[in-house]
Amino acid sequence: MKSGTLSRQVFAGASVLAVAAGAVVPTTPSVADSYMAGDFHNHTPCSDGRSSVETMVTKAVQSYGLEWLGAADHGGSSPRDCRVDDPEGDGSTTGLGKYFDEEQGSIPAMTIYGNTATSQGHRSMWRWQSVEEIVYPELARLAQQLNKPMLYAGVETNVPGHEHTSMAVIGNQKPENFGGDVGNASAVAEFEYRFDRSDTDTQLGAPNHNWTGKVANASGTGSGTANHNNKAVPSVAWLQANYPLDSYYVPAHVERAGVFNANGNNGFNVEHFRDFNNAGPTVAVGFETMPGHQASNNRGEYRAGFCGTGCDSVGVTTYGGTGIYGAKIGGLWDALLGEGRNWFFYASSDWHNRGAFSIYEAGSTNDFYPGEYQKLYIPRPANGTTLRPQVVVDAVRSGNSYSVAGDLITGELTYKAEVVGYAAAGTAKMGQTLVVPRGRSVRITLEVNVPTGTNHSPYSFNNPSLAQLQIQEPLNRPTLRFVQFIKGNVTGVIPTTSSSYTNATNSTAGVAATFNSSNWTASGQKRTMTFTISNVQNNMYVRARGSNLPPGTPNETDNLGNPLNDWDPENSAQSGFVPCTDPACPDHMAVRDGVKVSSYDVAGWSDLWFYTNPIFIRVSGQPQLLVETNAAKAAALK
Repeated sequence: MKSGTLSRQVFAGASVLAVAAGAVVPTTPSVADSYMAGDFHNHTPCSDGRSSVETMVTKAVQSYGLEWLGAADHGGSSPRDCRVDDPEGDGSTTGLGKYFDEEQGSIPAMTIYGNTATSQGHRSMWRWQSVEEIVYPELARLAQQLNKPMLYAGVETNVPGHEHTSMAVIGNQKPENFGGDVGNASAVAEFEYRFDRSDTDTQLGAPNHNWTGKVANASGTGSGTANHNNKAVPSVAWLQANYPLDSYYVPAHVERAGVFNANGNNGFNVEHFRDFNNAGPTVAVGFETMPGHQASNNRGEYRAGFCGTGCDSVGVTTYGGTGIYGAKIGGLWDALLGEGRNWFFYASSDWHNRGAFSIYEAGSTNDFYPGEYQKLYIPRPANGTTLRPQVVVDAVRSGNSYSVAGDLITGELTYKAEVVGYAAAGTAKMGQTLVVPRGRSVRITLEVNVPTGTNHSPYSFNNPSLAQLQIQEPLNRPTLRFVQFIKGNVTGVIPTTSSSYTNATNSTAGVAATFNSSNWTASGQKRTMTFTISNVQNNMYVRARGSNLPPGTPNETDNLGNPLNDWDPENSAQSGFVPCTDPACPDHMAVRDGVKVSSYDVAGWSDLWFYTNPIFIRVSGQPQLLVETNAAKAAALK
């Protein structure tokens, strides 16, 4: 599954630090320790998915337990209608039909606005219209039908100069008003019209809108840089100016399209994330570095040549299902956290289809439904709080969230920092900052719950990755085996004029503590981990990650616990893979040297991780961190 050689080179700079330093005053109120699972990046036939809005949402809610969902088809245009399933191409029947310009049984043909666009021999509908007239009305209907008020419309926008971003503007979306005014999705539609590089409509959103001031895409030499500066960054500034508290902008599968191409539209470098966060301090607040497509033969669809000849995904593959920007200790994410930035970690499904399987089957060679494999957990509001889409945006902005693969842990989690012997400092949780008197010690506590039953894997044979260690454990009953806490110094925001603005490393980041069954406290389903950072003298952050695979699992983790690069079964030159020799190992596995190897969905279910967002620690008397400043900006806007 993974090649150890490349990974050990990539992670060679990650140091293992001794425990030392810590303390805080929360920047936002304390929240409950119960979290709600959801997903904000997925697709239907209104772009390039296969399951209707109804099928996708119903499966996510009823089968996989999601409590919130943002539907986020690609920007641009599509001829296909997401009110009906469109399973053509995945081995099942076509169904009722699937085009906007054709009558589909009892569903009449649509009036399609904007400049004429065609695809697949049919008239295409611009995404701004479909999100207003198709997707959001479907979500509002389903919110009432399923009693799930936290359904809303977003877009996976095609970013000028880059690849993709998951974004949403709640605006007037009010699906929680069952039977009354459920509002509209005009705000997110306007963003798509103005800023999506694949939307070339020039009709101002007519006949219902008059959206003037659209900027055309640049092309040719230098177009990537021009589009970043003249359209991508201004799009974030537009959100900040118009919707600073009810929108988010989260670049998606950020390593997949390679490093930034100054002459094209692919890739994100660290300086682009800094630009976005500077332009939208309460809007552009993180990235999706734990991508979807986890059942693909090359997890996340990361591979050499993804975006053309000579263009490799950053890191080439994922690492335990996470891109290198988030997986590498001391890498890009740690560089941003080392500035004290409110830049957070998110996961999504990126659901499209099941590849060689029908969307109605359990196996997959491509994607998992929202909530089936990956979940993004946000705080459950206090009793009496109205459940509405705004709750999602508030949580995304706060950084109080964590991401889980394969239900390795559940929606009950406590992660906090407190000053030892100094209750007046209060407690900080994810996304918050603890202010510590110099020289004091900080206690870090993480309490997670592990599930009592099975996850959603359709396979009950033993995990082939663990079988290499003579551990017998069913794929659908994973065990949390170790947790690491990663600590790094916060040294301040890098100015745009500095030569370090393009630096994507943090040499101070390293493992501060590691826990497993030998040193955590187990009580029923709870696993509690506590350690102390003594004699705090400088600003820092602490984040956590954990896995079902112990350190030193061949082709999966190195001896320090770092994930190794995920093996691509179609790359015959790549060495290192995990055999899948159990008689129940399914027939769709890749074969190497006459042996079935763990691949596709089995590889995903075998290799599970969770990631928390960080807690920041600032020495009292030092200037506020950027994460605090930006939280204060948000508070002032309320």
